[in-house]
Order: sequence, then C-alpha cells, then structure tokens
Amino acid sequence: MTAPLSGEAVVWNRTIPRSRLFDALSLILPTGESFVIATIEEWQRVAGSSASSALRAEVSRLIREERAHQRAHDRYNAALIKATPGAAPAAERARRVTDEIAKCSLTMRLALVVAFEHLTIVLSREILAHPDLLPDDDSAHSRMWRWHAREEIAHGHVAADVAAHHGIGRARTVLALALAATFLSLDVLRCWWALCRCDLNSGFPGWRLARDTGAFLVQGLPSFGRMTAGVLGFLAWRPKAFR
Repeated sequence: MTAPLSGEAVVWNRTIPRSRLFDALSLILPTGESFVIATIEEWQRVAGSSASSALRAEVSRLIREERAHQRAHDRYNAALIKATPGAAPAAERARRVTDEIAKCSLTMRLALVVAFEHLTIVLSREILAHPDLLPDDDSAHSRMWRWHAREEIAHGHVAADVAAHHGIGRARTVLALALAATFLSLDVLRCWWALCRCDLNSGFPGWRLARDTGAFLVQGLPSFGRMTAGVLGFLAWRPKAFR
C-alpha cells in the first residue's frame, strides 16, 4: 500500500454505519501501532543477544510492517479528518488512552501487545474470509484494509514468541486480553459515534442512521459471532510459555 487515499465520499462501505466503523478503527490504529513498536523495541534492548537470531529477524519484520501500517493509516486519517474535522478530537482521545497504557511495566505492556495483536488477527481473518463487514470491491479502502489484514496474520505469532521469551505468564496474558478488548471496544464506539454525530450535524437523517445501524447489527451477527468465538478461543490457546 503506497498510494494515499483521497478524500472520497463518506459512504465507501455500503452505508454510513459500516463505513464509520472502519474509519473509527483507522483513527485509533496509528497510536496503537506506536505502542506496539515502542514496546517491542524496548524488549529488543532488554533482551539483547539472549533472543535467537530467528526471533530477532521476525521482530525486525514486525516493526517494519507496523511502521508501514502506521504510515498508511496516517494518510487515511488525514483524508478522513480533512473531510470530517470532528474526527480529530476522537483520534486525540484514543492517543491519550494509549499514553496512559504506556505507563505500565514492560511485562504488562508486552502482554497487552500480545492481546492487541490477537484482537487484530481475529478481525483480519474475518475481513479476508467473509464479506459481511467489508466487501472485496477493489476500492482503495478495501485494498488497504485487506493488505493490512494479510500482514497482521503473517506476523501475528511474533508478539507471542516475544512474550514467551520474556517469560510472561498465562494469567497476565488473559488479564491483558480482557483489558485490551475493553479499551479497544470503548475507543471504537466513541470514535464511531463521534463520526456519526458529525454526519448528523451535516444533515444526514437520524432515522436513516438508526435504520442502517440496526440493519448492520443484524446482518453482521455472523461476523460478530465468529469474532467473539475467536477472542474467546484465546482462553484455550496454550503456547509453551503459557502452559
């Protein structure tokens, strides 16, 4: 993904509620990716040569790809904020939440990175395997999200390998998943509503927003169910360091 997204019409994913869900995710992703990169880089300094050369290479790839994702979403968000100035405060709130999380110990931050990566993988698999949330229509938005999803799945194991090397226990990782799911859900909902409120203020009929949101919730039930199962599946996941 190299070309920036232009300021396209707000409705790029069938309806405003669907479009704004992914717009909201994009607003919070760059700060989340910064958190992942900073945490993993700190682990690199602490681990030094104690990590295998294979793990160090995988970590370097993860950082490189996360930076590319961050650049892509920064371009996406610049176009979004230009078209919808009310998006800027929502992105700033997400940054402040991440800044608070960044005050945790390295061990807890690594556990949170594993959790955030797991949540991202669950969404990525849903995006690539099913059209319920995001159509594969070869639009700039769709191509960007699918490229991001493929790379997340490809390097998704690296954070768990880092946590295993660091000796993070399973209980801490499960706690981190609960915290990450809560933070992410609340941030996405806040950003989604902020964007929808901008649409309402611009004259989009409230009854249409309510109708389209209801339809999305009903039509998206299979996706939401599969993703919930994927998140809960983390509880049965037992890599060696977490047994």
